[in-house]
Amino acid sequence: IAVERVTAVHHACAPTWEMAQRRVGDDMFFYVTGGRGWATIEGRRIDLAAGVCAHFRRGELHAAGHDPRRPLRVAALHYTARLFDSLTMPRALGFPDAFDLRNDRAADALFREACREYAERPLGHARGLEALTTRLLLHLARGHGEEMSLPGRRPGIGDLSRLLPALDAMQRRYPEPVTVAAYARLAALSEPQFRRVFARAMGISPVRHLARLRMERACWLLRHTSRTVEAISNDVGYAEPAFFARVFRREMGVTPGAYRRLRGP
Repeated sequence: IAVERVTAVHHACAPTWEMAQRRVGDDMFFYVTGGRGWATIEGRRIDLAAGVCAHFRRGELHAAGHDPRRPLRVAALHYTARLFDSLTMPRALGFPDAFDLRNDRAADALFREACREYAERPLGHARGLEALTTRLLLHLARGHGEEMSLPGRRPGIGDLSRLLPALDAMQRRYPEPVTVAAYARLAALSEPQFRRVFARAMGISPVRHLARLRMERACWLLRHTSRTVEAISNDVGYAEPAFFARVFRREMGVTPGAYRRLRGP
């Protein structure tokens, strides 16, 4: 999954606000955190209320409005998520016009964290937003699959579906010393097969993906806590702080100490 060009802004819409009909060049989540309103996608109407997340696909004609007495508050997240060449993840998995996220605290937390990340613009925020959006997409694919309508089989879609259990486990267990072979078993693949399928679907190796998950968490800890670099190294799964520092510099372009001095608590 190649996620890029992510922006995330939480809007408190003015009573007179209205989104005129338009098309956009990327995909957009329109997650409602308050108020009541409506949206249309190619003429299909969606009633908007807290917990409803409309999804505007690239190139589709859409519009939105609200009750001026109960103006909308929304998290608008623009992104592009490509699987193969011009095939985007929303089209590949058949994303619906809207998701019902009223009881999904994890999705709510991801939207709010993405908006905070974009508002604060810390060093490395672009990569952090890409990682958060990847987590959100995988969460929706795994937790709301019944709301999707998978189109006819396309090359590579089976790869992603097969990897979902392993990707979910990586997201939850990245600090632990879990081997690639163990993740391969979750996908019902041998380790060599898993490495090949993973690289084909994700564009990077399983080890590099785990490193990026760890760096995302390390960046957050460096920005928002006073824990030592050595402690953070251990928190994210590295027993040797020197090795952690080398990986951090490779992924982020600066040392952990320099990152904290620029964007620390």
